[in-house]
Amino acid sequence: MNNLLLLTTYDANVIGLFHQINNDYKCGFTIEVGDKKSMLNESLAAIKQGTIALILDLDDLTKLAQNVVLQQLNKNKVTLPLVVMKSRYDDHEMRSLFKNGAFDCLSKPLDEEVVYRLLQELKMEIQHSNQMMQQKNDDPHNIMPSLRLSLIYNLLYGNIKNSREVWDRSQLIGLSSMPNTAMALQIDEFLLINKEKSKQLQDFVRNEIITVTRQFFTERLLEECLAMGTATDKFAILLSLPYQIGKAEYKQFARRLADEAKAYIKENTGYSVTIGIGNFYEEVRNLHFSYQEALYAQKYKFFLGKDIVIHFDDVEPFTNEFSLLSNQDVSALASKLMVADIAAVKENMANLFERLFTLQRVDPEVLKLQISEIATTLARAAINGGANMKEVHSILLEYTTGLNDIENLAQMEQWLKDMIYRFVDMVFNNNNQHTLKSIQKAMDYIEKHYLEQITLEKVSNHVHLSPTYFSRIFKSVTGTNFVEYLTYLRIEKAKDLLIDLNYTVYQIAFEVGYSNSHYFSRVFKTIVGKTPSDYRNSILVPTGISAERISN
Repeated sequence: MNNLLLLTTYDANVIGLFHQINNDYKCGFTIEVGDKKSMLNESLAAIKQGTIALILDLDDLTKLAQNVVLQQLNKNKVTLPLVVMKSRYDDHEMRSLFKNGAFDCLSKPLDEEVVYRLLQELKMEIQHSNQMMQQKNDDPHNIMPSLRLSLIYNLLYGNIKNSREVWDRSQLIGLSSMPNTAMALQIDEFLLINKEKSKQLQDFVRNEIITVTRQFFTERLLEECLAMGTATDKFAILLSLPYQIGKAEYKQFARRLADEAKAYIKENTGYSVTIGIGNFYEEVRNLHFSYQEALYAQKYKFFLGKDIVIHFDDVEPFTNEFSLLSNQDVSALASKLMVADIAAVKENMANLFERLFTLQRVDPEVLKLQISEIATTLARAAINGGANMKEVHSILLEYTTGLNDIENLAQMEQWLKDMIYRFVDMVFNNNNQHTLKSIQKAMDYIEKHYLEQITLEKVSNHVHLSPTYFSRIFKSVTGTNFVEYLTYLRIEKAKDLLIDLNYTVYQIAFEVGYSNSHYFSRVFKTIVGKTPSDYRNSILVPTGISAERISN
């Protein structure tokens, strides 16, 4: 029995769901339900002939039985895809299963989308295995894949200078015609989407996409398609395009082909890709120029966005200018960050981003290099603003490490914004504690010396801050500026003294720090709304005291 999928579970819901998805979507599997306990006793290695995948329910199995699964996985006794499912995994249990070779780990209860996706992945895995088996039969020493990759690499980087050598190698691996056009394909946001997934799952996605890509070109009767991974999320595609009348026709044909490939890959994998296209080169020894052009075109994804096709002839050369952002802009942002002036930081960031989005002809690698330098400048400003040095360095390392994974300006803006706000928070938290202590110390000093000719400079010097900075933070904490605070304090002290009839207005003015009683009276009336005498009359109704004496 071919395409047998062995389902070992007692869960009727799971069994019904697998049958339903398999039938509704015509997946082509024969599903058979087995006894999981008896299967473990017979050993996972002795699976029924024709079985192409095993799905094992770990629920209701003892810990010992589950360890048997891990041991046999670890000893490579399971030679077909093993999918395990369980209601709840212990700490590190799922990691151990993947590490030991499990094809997938599912959490119960299952839903239709999970089962459908699993069956599709199993189909791809079976197809890949069949291709590998056929290749192994055709090439018992497994030489062809190595020769194929070697030829692709040497063509991409111009390592072969002799046309005869290229032809001989091509004949050896079965090519009937020479590639003449290169494409550079990048999986959009692959690193961002899959950063939390295991390397095994990442490799599976990459292999699925490159398999689908080859399948597309094969269906378009372009048998001479060479493909090779060049980075975690990138591939090089070498094609032998059929004869066209001229360069414009080759460009048009290649663009149409790339557009169709992009749509085909998205439909069959769910991932969008961006494709850069180089020019047609009749001489195969010059194919590396086409590949460099394709890479160059693909860089414009940074400004143009994802899920697009970009031909080298449609983009302008990048400028060689290195100083992209003025030192004045960066310095202004750093100075505001250093004092945690959030409003000013936002304004300066807006100016910086506006400048960034006008840089449509700058090599993204050059831009990232300067952004890295800006990040270092801002980190230094945060440290100067009182942020913890180790924490700042840790954040800087975290962000600069992820800088190379940024694919477009929008991500760059978010990256820079997140980092700046984290620095601002660190400076603000430090300054907040330091500020409160400084202002409290200043207020204590004012309370003790308000009778004297006290000045802003004297108080700021007492708390070891510059007058300008002290004035700003004093108002932000107290809600009033220094002069207003001192005046209100003196008037409140005067109110207390006005209750005591032994003090004249003249004496009270002197007691609260005013040498001129007339000036004191004007200030008092401005704030209280009454002269000192009127205020005293309004709160006291003394007996046996003349109005004349009270007013004095």
